[in-house]
Amino acid sequence: MKSFIIKAVALGLMTMGLWSCKKDETKIIATSGKGGTITASVATVALDKSMLNSNVITLNFSNADFGYQAAVSNTLQLAIKGKNFQTTKDFVLPANVVSKTFNGLDFNNLLLSLNLPFTEATAVEVRLKSVISNAVAPVYSNVLTLNAKPFPLTAWIYVPGAYQGWSPETADSLVSLTGNGIYTGIIGFTEGNLAFKITPAKKWDGAYGDAGTGKLSTTGGDLKAPGVGAYLIVADLNANTITYTKIVYGIIGDATAKGWDGDTDMTYAKGAWSVSTNLSVGAMKFRKDHAWEVNYGGSGGNAEAGGADIKITTAGSYTVTLNTNTLKYTIVKN
Repeated sequence: MKSFIIKAVALGLMTMGLWSCKKDETKIIATSGKGGTITASVATVALDKSMLNSNVITLNFSNADFGYQAAVSNTLQLAIKGKNFQTTKDFVLPANVVSKTFNGLDFNNLLLSLNLPFTEATAVEVRLKSVISNAVAPVYSNVLTLNAKPFPLTAWIYVPGAYQGWSPETADSLVSLTGNGIYTGIIGFTEGNLAFKITPAKKWDGAYGDAGTGKLSTTGGDLKAPGVGAYLIVADLNANTITYTKIVYGIIGDATAKGWDGDTDMTYAKGAWSVSTNLSVGAMKFRKDHAWEVNYGGSGGNAEAGGADIKITTAGSYTVTLNTNTLKYTIVKN
C-alpha cells in the first residue's frame, strides 16, 4: 500500500512538471521593443530628369528587437524636418529586406508626395517604423536627415466609365502637374451613366474602385458620381481618397435668352463647355457657378478673365464653346 502511494505521488509530480513545462513553452511575451537602425548612402539628393532611371540613394536597415524571433513589418517614413512626423509619406518594405535602393523616378515620387519646393533643397527626416502585431506598440529607428530637392513631373491617371463606353484607351484624364500623387480634372456625367473607375494607365491593370466613405481601393467596386453634370474630381492616391465638386459654366448677357439676370448653362465634354442656343444682337460673357467670382470676356476667340463683354452683331442660332484650359472660345452660327 505504501509503495502504491509513493508511486501515485511521484506520477502526480511528474504530470505537474510536464504541464508546467508545456505552459512555460507557450508563454512567450514580447517586450516593448527596441527600434532598428537606418543608414543612407548619401546625405543630399538633388534630382533632375536625367536621373529617372539611375540609382540615387540606398537605405540600409537592421530589424527591431521585440525580445524574441518574430516576423517584423517595416515601413519607411519620410516627413519634412521639424514637423515631428505628423504628416508622413509611407513606403512599405517587403519582408526581410535589409536594404532598399531607389532610382530617380521612384524617389522623386516620394519627395513630390511631401509637396516639397522645386527651387531649393528641403531637410527631410527619414525613419523606420517596425511592428509585429496590433497588440504591441510600434517602435522607431534613429532619424536620418536628408537634403532633398525634387523636380516637377506631370502625371496623369484615367477615368473610364459608362459616360464614355468603359474604354480606358479613350477615357478622360485627371492630371497632377507636379506628380505629387494628387490628381484633378473635370468629368462630365450623363443620365444613367454615373459609374466609373480610375486607372493608372490606359488599361484596366491596377484599377481603383470604391472602398466606401470617400476611399479608393484596387479591390473596390465601381465608383459613382453624385449626379448628372460636370464634377471636379480630386483623387489623392497617397491617402487613397476621392472628392467631387459640381461645377457649371454658362453664358450671360443681353444677347442671351435670360439677359443679365440669369445664366444659360453649358454642358461639359472632352475638355470643353458648349451650348447651342439663340443669341440676339448684344453682349455676353462666360461665368462659373452662376456667380461673378470667375468670369471671362474677350474678343477674337481669346477668353480673358474678367475681360470685356463679347459682342454679338447678328442674331441667330449659335453653338458656343469655351475651353477653360486653353482660354479659347468659339461662337459658330448653326
